[in-house]
Amino acid sequence: MTETVNDAPDRADRFRADVAAMRLKTGRSDAELRLQILGVVLMIVGVAVAFGAYRAATNVTATPGTNVDVLNSNAYIPLAIAGLAISLSGGFVFLRYSLARFLRFWLLRQSYEQQAALDEAAGRTRL
Repeated sequence: MTETVNDAPDRADRFRADVAAMRLKTGRSDAELRLQILGVVLMIVGVAVAFGAYRAATNVTATPGTNVDVLNSNAYIPLAIAGLAISLSGGFVFLRYSLARFLRFWLLRQSYEQQAALDEAAGRTRL
């Protein structure tokens, strides 16, 4: 039994219909998409904050004979670390919800294919 390219829309339609018949909770995908976008925004904001702190630290003018300028320059280090922490947190949020979405689809597909294989095997034994 070989499948042709023309069977793909029918197969996809059957898959959608079967998934709809399973009555799974699918309303959470919008929230996950928003959290993925939030993760991307946090990554960008974190990098921008860290880069801004770096630029501010390099713009401190040096006065010969004093250490006050170095202290002023070092005052931006916590801000840069906070920016990196925000970026890292955003990356984890994005990764978590991206993987959850992918793994949910993969599990659904595995379940569907196993059910189809069982139905096919049951159909063959009835003949």
